[in-house]
Amino acid sequence: MSAPSQSTQVFVTAMTHRGAVRANNEDSLVAGPATVSGTSMTEPVVIRLPLRGPVVIAVADGLGGHAAGEVASALAVRRLAEEGPELTGRDAVVSTLARINDELYEIPGRQPEYYGTGTTAAGLVLSESGALWFNVGDSRVYRADPGYLGQLSIDDTAGGGEGTGRRSPVLAQALGGAALRTPVEPHVAEDPVEGPARWLLCSDGLTDMVDAVRIERILAEESTSDLLAVRALWAEAMNAGGHDNITILLVRWPGPRRDSDTADD
Repeated sequence: MSAPSQSTQVFVTAMTHRGAVRANNEDSLVAGPATVSGTSMTEPVVIRLPLRGPVVIAVADGLGGHAAGEVASALAVRRLAEEGPELTGRDAVVSTLARINDELYEIPGRQPEYYGTGTTAAGLVLSESGALWFNVGDSRVYRADPGYLGQLSIDDTAGGGEGTGRRSPVLAQALGGAALRTPVEPHVAEDPVEGPARWLLCSDGLTDMVDAVRIERILAEESTSDLLAVRALWAEAMNAGGHDNITILLVRWPGPRRDSDTADD
């Protein structure tokens, strides 16, 4: 079997950091089989993922205070990594998020110190045939087209909507996190892209500090280097106060495979 060609790979430029105020990082991320939790990166890294099947790429922002949030976000990205190859459509994504939600509500029964543990999740499922986005909570998924930034995800906040800049911290839903076991209604939809695409995935540590207009401008200014773009977005959030953990993923995808395309198998 030949190595996958450039046209069958996804490139993910990722950075997660505790910010300027928090003592620890309760954000986590997943890119294919790789997960990152409980750490603070000093520089972004590039992850190259071959598209041999569905690939999940996502951020998770933990809730519940010291340690509890880290536990929840780490569990969420591990489960997404494990089940990623089986996420062949909307129903599979919804079912996986529901199972993660149920599992998070079981943790405090075994470990009461993690009462209230919960997490947001926002991400993509990419394959050679198409793209799905999903979210629960207020972490976000954007399409980053040349010169334009469009939000795909739907904020589960008290105010809702697609506002920019600082938002209400009250979540309408998350995975886990409530006093009583509560089912989730994930937002999941196709993104009907027909050619090469770029997405921005992030926790609210970025979007609460930097408004969409400024994010759009930075992505335009650094359109030829995702490493420089991610570093610049992180620096902008830190310069604005860095009040929360910051996780940023820039995803480049060559587009859906067409019947006329050829590749070595």
